[in-house]
Amino acid sequence: MSKTAAARSLSQTAYETLRRDLIDGVLAPGSKLMIADLQSVYGLGAMPLREALNRLSAEDLVQKTEQRGFSVPPLNFEDYLQIQSARIVIESACLRETVSLGGTDWEDRMVVCMHHLSRAGPGARIDETEFLLSDAWAKSHREFHHTLISGCSNRRLLAFASNLYEQSARYRMRTRRIASLRPPARAFLVEEHKAILDAALDGLADTAVELLVEHYRRSVEIVLGRPVRLARDGQRFEVKSETDMTPEQAVELRPRAG
Repeated sequence: MSKTAAARSLSQTAYETLRRDLIDGVLAPGSKLMIADLQSVYGLGAMPLREALNRLSAEDLVQKTEQRGFSVPPLNFEDYLQIQSARIVIESACLRETVSLGGTDWEDRMVVCMHHLSRAGPGARIDETEFLLSDAWAKSHREFHHTLISGCSNRRLLAFASNLYEQSARYRMRTRRIASLRPPARAFLVEEHKAILDAALDGLADTAVELLVEHYRRSVEIVLGRPVRLARDGQRFEVKSETDMTPEQAVELRPRAG
């Protein structure tokens, strides 16, 4: 392998490793990302780590501040609402086109995705307090949602949807780590996905979109610890009242001042 190829490989390794740990919440929100510390933890050189951090900052998974270096973006109330609101606008459009185009290849892939999701979910083979943190669930859940809208012909929309999914995953994983010692609040999580899929396979685009939006609304409520509704314009989520969050969420997801 040439020096150039070796350097590119190390940079890609650093990018994939840091990206995974950012999304999974291993790297705590708000923490500094010092190159020397990362070298010690990951056993990688300064150059590939710096290149990886620059790539991740372009994806909004890392904050880059002049003269202050890199840090993990904090989790906050307004940001999460905006992410999820953007998701329903983009993914609704993508899902409608995918359902319209259909096709046996997409249908077959979705059946496989549903099978993987079902096997990774709560059941006799896995403790239901742990499945949300498992690699199998994270992989199958990502696979389901990406494939669900994959028939959309607009690659830009799909790229935006993919980025927003990863942004949202940071919040979901943080909440799951907080809640991992008690049974999940959504015992019918697999069934929610199946209902969305059944409507899509039956060609019922409006129903599939409604179920997808409701699926995301419930996720927002759990992450924020507040009752949430779809706004009248159907384009965003809004908090119904100022009920208290859990102490853990209040620390990391408080609204920004001003």
